[in-house]
Amino acid sequence: MQAEKYLSARISDPEFWNQVNQAFGLAGGIYRVSCEGELGTRLPMPISRLLSTDPAGTLYIGMAASFVNRVIELKKSLSPDHRSAAHECGSRYKSHVAIAERFPYQRLLITLEHSNAPREAELIALKTYYDTFGELPPFNRSG
Repeated sequence: MQAEKYLSARISDPEFWNQVNQAFGLAGGIYRVSCEGELGTRLPMPISRLLSTDPAGTLYIGMAASFVNRVIELKKSLSPDHRSAAHECGSRYKSHVAIAERFPYQRLLITLEHSNAPREAELIALKTYYDTFGELPPFNRSG
């Protein structure tokens, strides 16, 4: 049995693409975006949700057939240096100035989890989140 592939990285890291490529190649799965509570700690900022506080601070849950391509779109859409709207999370992130101030780009984290069935894994992760917190992560679409 193959060990689960998992990566947690800061999205703004200049080596981000290389880290993803080295860990996953063309593989995919699900990813979660969060924000460090304090720069350099890699500890997520908890977020108050409808039913309780999310200690993992999940801002977005998504899926990718290939991480290399999809999360680079995500990185560009979140980056203050790009105007890309190729990813829903980035569009929502940039839609309100206070959001980027509360969750600075330099502190955004991404956790990647390999899955051979990314669509199903994403649906399970979103349902689990909804069942736990009574709503979807803030940058996910509702419906």
